[in-house]
Amino acid sequence: MEAEFEGNVGLFLSREAHLFDQLARFTDIRKKPQIRLQDILMCVLFMPFFSLTSLLGLDRTTRKSSFKRLFRSERKMVVSDSTVARVLNWLDEGQVQQFQRAFLGMFHQHGLAKRELVPGGKARRLGIIDGSCMGSHYLCMLDLCGKTDYPVMLLAYEKQGKELPTSQLLLRQAKTTLGSQFPELLLLDGEYFTKNIFNEVTAARAHLLIKNKEPFRDVHQDARLLFQAKEKFPGDIIEDRGFDVERCCHWSIEITSGEFADYPVQVAHLVEDYPKRKTNKHVECWIVTTDLSLLPREIREAAHLRWHVENNVFKRLSKQSGTKRFHFKDPQRFYSLLRLFCAAVALFDMMIAILQREQEQFKRILDGIKVTWNNIFSQFSETFAEGFLTGDCQVG
Repeated sequence: MEAEFEGNVGLFLSREAHLFDQLARFTDIRKKPQIRLQDILMCVLFMPFFSLTSLLGLDRTTRKSSFKRLFRSERKMVVSDSTVARVLNWLDEGQVQQFQRAFLGMFHQHGLAKRELVPGGKARRLGIIDGSCMGSHYLCMLDLCGKTDYPVMLLAYEKQGKELPTSQLLLRQAKTTLGSQFPELLLLDGEYFTKNIFNEVTAARAHLLIKNKEPFRDVHQDARLLFQAKEKFPGDIIEDRGFDVERCCHWSIEITSGEFADYPVQVAHLVEDYPKRKTNKHVECWIVTTDLSLLPREIREAAHLRWHVENNVFKRLSKQSGTKRFHFKDPQRFYSLLRLFCAAVALFDMMIAILQREQEQFKRILDGIKVTWNNIFSQFSETFAEGFLTGDCQVG
């Protein structure tokens, strides 16, 4: 398929992702619609592609002749911001949730669902759960952290302090919904270091890894005392060190065994020094994992990957779609919009990863520019209309 679409977004979305077939499954409750529901939803999905951070920005863009040609539209605009807002109000929540997960098959088929923590290591299904506040709305997100990121499920909660119980519910629902695609290893922050979370993850037949800046549990304190007296107990400690070329830092790690909530765990102390940084040159953290098979370098890499949900999901959604600034008072509108954005960024990320496998072709598309989302999409837009204007993959 890589050789077929050659950077053409329209061909990829229609022939590989079957996006238009997925959109056709939404129920339209309108009696006499003037604009197809699929066209309205496609406009929303294009917002991350075109870095449109507001519905007003979408309104302006859909008035352009180049955008209208994609939909074969002869109207003044393809869709207005007010029309999008009305549609978001009555979209079926269950159908939007299903659409958010609609590309899991492609995610797995193209070998993007599993990730090696170290080169040549075991490939694992990794997941990250974290909370966020977007436009005054609180939510917990599950991101599948494979070779690309797939923000696959989310649950809302009403106010601060409800993240943990909501995450527990999200874990239960995800295990039932995702089945065999449920993560083997969940990456969490220190807030999730509770017996209930350990129980939920174990009940799902998965492992967890928790990273925290400071030691605050007995299991941390016991390990720290052991590390301080490691000369007396050399057989109880595993050590490793190295230089990370990608992150440009020297690192060392100490690992021992421990127990929390009756579960055997590995407890690690990671130290990193970044000589080229102007600030925050020395970094330390504590890591606990129930996966006893993880090697020291895998533990370190997994701890770094936990930031993917912040950098590759939350920040990307905000930058490309303005999610931090959408202030729908009606949560249904907001979460429908957010789920559509999650599907869009996952889909576009997969497209880039698949295309990158054809290195010479990818270099030709980039034409020497730096690999960033906006740069890549600016190059894709050169052939954007061509795929949609062919008979088998037009939008309108």
